[in-house]
Amino acid sequence: MGRKSKSAIRRQEIMESCYQVIARKGLEGATLKQIGREMGVSPSLLMHYFASKEEMILALVDYMVEKMDRTYRRAIKQSDNATERLSLYIDKNFDFEIPQSVEDKVFYGSFYLALIDDRVRARFRRMYEHDRRMIGDLIKGYMEETGIRNLNPELLAIQLISTVEGFYLYRVVHGDSSELNQAAAVYKESLWNLLRGNHGSKNTQFHKDLVDRSNNNYGSEEE
Repeated sequence: MGRKSKSAIRRQEIMESCYQVIARKGLEGATLKQIGREMGVSPSLLMHYFASKEEMILALVDYMVEKMDRTYRRAIKQSDNATERLSLYIDKNFDFEIPQSVEDKVFYGSFYLALIDDRVRARFRRMYEHDRRMIGDLIKGYMEETGIRNLNPELLAIQLISTVEGFYLYRVVHGDSSELNQAAAVYKESLWNLLRGNHGSKNTQFHKDLVDRSNNNYGSEEE
């Protein structure tokens, strides 16, 4: 791998400063002046590398992907088999370690722009396609290693991404809780039953356990 150019290094530094300012002040408070102050440079220097704040946000989405990928890559550094790599990826998502590697203000502030800016939406779409390919490859490697068939890696990847996003958004709104962690653990076990080819009674039992626990919790609250 060749050395990064001075321009690439400077853009990386700008991204890190942009990220830190948004994490503290939110997207609206992250002006070019504030980002320049974070770096100790004038805003005009930033404009030399990014034509606008919107251009920075596009690059910021890629920066967030790199941060999340680094969290996972560190975890699998010593892993030498496909099952362990898939297990680590699932664990670190449902323990929220990978989602938490990016500050909520940065991710959701940028995501808001995806609702109103086609270019930002396209960059987020590319991010999710990256995740889908990576998860699909992990599942394919797992299938080859274990000899398990009749799984659809592409659909499972979409399901996994959507479920993790839902759990984490719930956590952002409601905060961490034992009920959320219990629900995530139940889903994760159901997912493993599916991955192991146990499509029947065990999977049904886990959903039954979830209903029973919910009923018990509601009953105790009413008392």
